[in-house]
Amino acid sequence: MARSADPHLRARLIDAATAEFAESGYAGATLDGIALRAGVTKGGVYFHFAGKEELFFAVLDHWRELRRRQLQVPAIGPQGAAVALRSFLSNYLAFHFREPAATHLLRVLATELRGRFTARLREDDRQEQRWLRACVRDLLVQGIHDGSLFVDDPALSAFVLAAAVTGVLEQWHTAPADVEAHCHEEELARMLLARYATGSRGSLAAEARSEYDFREPTDP
Repeated sequence: MARSADPHLRARLIDAATAEFAESGYAGATLDGIALRAGVTKGGVYFHFAGKEELFFAVLDHWRELRRRQLQVPAIGPQGAAVALRSFLSNYLAFHFREPAATHLLRVLATELRGRFTARLREDDRQEQRWLRACVRDLLVQGIHDGSLFVDDPALSAFVLAAAVTGVLEQWHTAPADVEAHCHEEELARMLLARYATGSRGSLAAEARSEYDFREPTDP
């Protein structure tokens, strides 16, 4: 009797490939190594994937979809969009901090594979950055309407915030020991929003102004 296909094999291969690519890079990763991590033969890898390139893109797709599912834009509560945006930025950073193997794939993309698979990778990265900026921009616009945020240009501010978040992650990927002390997602999100949280809703704005006002105190 023929053995039935393992319904969990593809997921195991994705997990194994994530670890292999993150640890060894694209060039250093091998299908033999991925198969060993997954506990199958190389034939088990070829049952689902035509080769290393297809598997690599499947890994990228898996983590992108997981990130999108877990990082839904929060509902806006009584305190306004400022709190929702702070939560979204904090959750985005937390996702990457707690998934080091997956996030190291970004480093592989940015360095080793910068000139490889160019069209596909550039479009994938472009769509990911557009998604992040769109989520931030939409919350900024809602913050303007509900009075919890003050923003002159939502698109420009979304670009700046997205660039700051990706810059934090780039430094964390490059030299985590140097910046680990600063990588607290809630604190970073609060600091990133400090200059915008000056609307009429008060609580977040007052917190931001008091905590990040570095001016010398004046005499009464």
